[in-house]
Amino acid sequence: MIEGRIRHLDVANRSALIVEENGNEITVNFALRTNVEVIEHETVGLMSGELEDLEEGYEVEIEVASKNEDGSIICDSIACIS
Repeated sequence: MIEGRIRHLDVANRSALIVEENGNEITVNFALRTNVEVIEHETVGLMSGELEDLEEGYEVEIEVASKNEDGSIICDSIACIS
């Protein structure tokens, strides 16, 4: 699992740049089947969402499906924790 902040989100290309607490930057690619969960503000619980519901600056947890040779990852699920 990777935890970090979304520095850049490119919904059209289904990718994001995530910055971990230690400053490490990771390029994340979202598959069509990627599970997206966002905070529901009334209950402060997680609910199912879409890639478009994410925003730059959100703190997220990412489950990695696989890693590419260039160091980028393919995301199995992403959950907003902020």
